[in-house]
Amino acid sequence: MSCRRSAIINISTLISSMEKCPETFAMAKMYSYRTSKAALNMLTCCQAEDLKIHNILVTAIHPGWVRTEMGGEQAPLTTQESIAGMLSVMSTLSNKHTGMLLDWEGNTIPW
Repeated sequence: MSCRRSAIINISTLISSMEKCPETFAMAKMYSYRTSKAALNMLTCCQAEDLKIHNILVTAIHPGWVRTEMGGEQAPLTTQESIAGMLSVMSTLSNKHTGMLLDWEGNTIPW
């Protein structure tokens, strides 16, 4: 990864996706967490629009379901796997990714 341009990477979550809510709600009925991350997603979109003229890339990344205190022991990803994936995705970001929500593998998540 290099520092050829400025970027803002917001850490969001799959469960902030309004489109995905019907399929994710049962596994995480966390109203305040979901809504705070949905607000972060709006911030990501606004920053992307506002900073486009300065060629600053803005995107949000979902780190996956990670084995942490919050994620629990049943989570499939280690912190190392999540971080390695996010760094790999960050190294491939371009203008086409600005204002998007991606996961740690580079897949687009709908807002």
